Amino acid sequence: MGNNKELSREESAEIVGMDQDSFDARALELKLPGFKTNKIKKSTLEKYFTLSVDEEFDSHVIAISNQKGGEGKTTVSICLGEALSRSGKTLLIDWDPQANATNLFHKDIKFSVMDSLGYRGKKSVSLERIILPLDKNYDLAPSALDLANFTTAYERDDFELLKEALLPIRSKYKYIIIDCPPSLGLILENALIAADFVLVPIQTRAFSVQGLKDLHETIEKIRKKANPRLKLLGAVLNQYEGQKALSGLATSIKKYFPVFKTLLYRRESIPQSQAKMSLLSHYDSQALQYFLDLAEEVKGKLDV
Repeated sequence: MGNNKELSREESAEIVGMDQDSFDARALELKLPGFKTNKIKKSTLEKYFTLSVDEEFDSHVIAISNQKGGEGKTTVSICLGEALSRSGKTLLIDWDPQANATNLFHKDIKFSVMDSLGYRGKKSVSLERIILPLDKNYDLAPSALDLANFTTAYERDDFELLKEALLPIRSKYKYIIIDCPPSLGLILENALIAADFVLVPIQTRAFSVQGLKDLHETIEKIRKKANPRLKLLGAVLNQYEGQKALSGLATSIKKYFPVFKTLLYRRESIPQSQAKMSLLSHYDSQALQYFLDLAEEVKGKLDV
């Protein structure tokens, strides 16, 4: 994709759609890396500006994120990915060191997503080589415990390692789902920099709204400083139980995120299918309908 190509100030100004004087003034204000030497990387421009000549990708990358644990991120990631795969080839990236999505379907893996990062100078394995099948039109990029070592940025580019690993395969999938870990930090920031969209699963419990402010601030920070393409799809109410749900929950969530109309109801067959290492469509097609409805709403927000 040419993200590491070095550009002159003149080329950079053209790419960001600014006249030369305005670009120079803004670059000096931002202390833009490479400006003084007249060697500005395109990846640097992407971090600081919205490019007028945007790279076209065939896939939509959606990060499923909530810094609080127990909100059903992995279940939503797996089942939404399965639903989206009905309308286009879909990749699920297990981006959590706990590797729950991976262990549900594949017990023995040779490589994990950590092997594709080239972290700390380690020779990387292409993401395409590590991908495993889940179903027709549905693949998995597996994780492993060694991803837990990915906590400290040793170089500036370490914040974009997942994005760089994804670039060669983005044209091969219509949808890419990133199942994020329940934490803030380098792993989550990599996911948000690589993603085009964010979806936040929230269980219908009072304390589920805790931490939403911090997550919202992290998303806004990434959008302003590193990934201006990032858009917030909204929050989806998960494990919904009708009258038992708190009436003011959606109102509290809306302070930070829009809320999907689709509700994901609590249904025992969902964890049961996972216990049997089965995709939901193979176990309970009625339960999958919740996620098919969510997929339709998501696609509407993606402007597919």
